[in-house]
This record gives sequence, structure tokens and C-alpha cells, in this order.
Amino acid sequence: MQLAIAIIDAFTNQTFRGNPAATILVEQFPEDAQMQQIAAEMNLSETAFVKSLDQKNYFQLRWFTPKQEVPLCGHATLAIAHYLRELDVIDTKLPLIFSTLSGDLTISFEEQLIVMDFPATFYQTCSERSQQLLVEMLREQPYETLGQAEDYLTVLLDSESAVQNFQPQYERIAELDGFGFIITAIADPDQPYDFVSRFFAPKAGIPEDPVTGSAQCSLTPYWAKRLGKSDLKAKQLSERTGDLIVSDRGNRVLLKGNAITFLRGQIAFI
Repeated sequence: MQLAIAIIDAFTNQTFRGNPAATILVEQFPEDAQMQQIAAEMNLSETAFVKSLDQKNYFQLRWFTPKQEVPLCGHATLAIAHYLRELDVIDTKLPLIFSTLSGDLTISFEEQLIVMDFPATFYQTCSERSQQLLVEMLREQPYETLGQAEDYLTVLLDSESAVQNFQPQYERIAELDGFGFIITAIADPDQPYDFVSRFFAPKAGIPEDPVTGSAQCSLTPYWAKRLGKSDLKAKQLSERTGDLIVSDRGNRVLLKGNAITFLRGQIAFI
């Protein structure tokens, strides 16, 4: 059996930037264990599998890190939408719908921009255990705990440079509750974006994610309220870096970005 595969750089219009995702269009999903093996072999933060359902522009989408299936992924959703458009198997004048573990996600196209409609998430108080771990990990710098949103724990640092220069302690981060750890700060005044962030998920086999769409589901409502504006620009300060346009829509968040194809090939099962 062979499967066509493409690697797409998401949230960028340049190769070797943004967040690479493996994208695979299938007639039927392989066994879960086999999809997990493929994701581990690709060793990217996400591998997306998608199959067509019974109506135009309607697909089922699943995401796998190198270690586990996840309920939501932004950059791999953007990547697979780009790939389907490139294959010319969808009508870009109509909404593209993905059935996922997080419900139906609606995708639309604004020229080259891909627009994703995701559920918003909101911060709740995190556990005392995680609070203590944060005190031990971040005692060298000022911070504020924003809380836990779904499976992501977020802290606010005092400057863009603090986010840029943060030295992650992966073993300690892996001890925190939840799937991922986000650090964020307001952008420097002279920057063309509003806020910055970095994202770490070592428990899921992702030491640092280059650009994380799903993190914006909680960051966008927070920064929209704090900055008093519903439409914002975000930058993730990983080594590869990437840019997002985000909009607060109450219980929903709009994420906009570009993508570019890096590689197309075949997976061969022997």
C-alpha cells in the first residue's frame, strides 16, 4: 500500500519558516496504531489524516503528534486546507468543513489567506501543584499565571524579550498539568504585531512547537480584552517563527494565515 503525503509549512509564505505539518489524504483511515507509527516516523509536531465524507467540501480530519492523537491542531488544519486547495479537490468559493474531535471546523479562503473558525477557550485557575512548579521554574523572572485553558497552561511574562530569551526546562515543563505550556507577552511598541508567544509540549513529543494555532484559542480572547481590540496580529517567537492574524468573536476565534508546500512524496508500506 502507498499513501501520498505532503509536508506543508503553515503560518508562513516562505519555506523553512512557520510550522511544518505532514498531510495525508486517505480513502479510509489506516488503523490507529499505524497512523501513530506514521506520525512518529515523520517526527513533526503534527501529522494530519483526512478523508472525504459524503458531501462536497466535507471531510473528517484527525491529528497525531509523534506520541498521541490530539483533539485540535491549528497549523495542521491550515496545512491540510492548503493541500486540498492545491490538489483542486475542493470548491474554494464554498466553506470547507472538517469533522473533528473538537466538532465541525469551518474553513474559508480570502485569496491566499486561509481563515479557520475555531472554538474559543478561557482561562481557569490552575492546580496548586502547577503553581508551585511554576514558582520553582520561573523564580528568576517576573511572571503572572493566566491559568489553564482546556489542556494549556499559560503564563504572562513582562516583555517580548523575556519570551524570546526564555530558556525552557523541558523536564519541569513536562511535570506541569495539561498537554502544553504557553508563555506570552505584549509586543514591543515598534512592532507590527500586538502580542508574542512560545509553546512547549514535551509530554506529547513536541519540545517546542514552531507556530501553534490552537494556542490562539485562549490567547486571542485574553489579548483582545486586555488591548481593547477584537482584531489582532500575533507572532510566535520560535526559531522558525510565524505570523497569525486573529479575531475575537466571543465563543469563537478566527485564525488567518498562509501556507506553502515544501515536499510531496509517497509513503510505501512493505
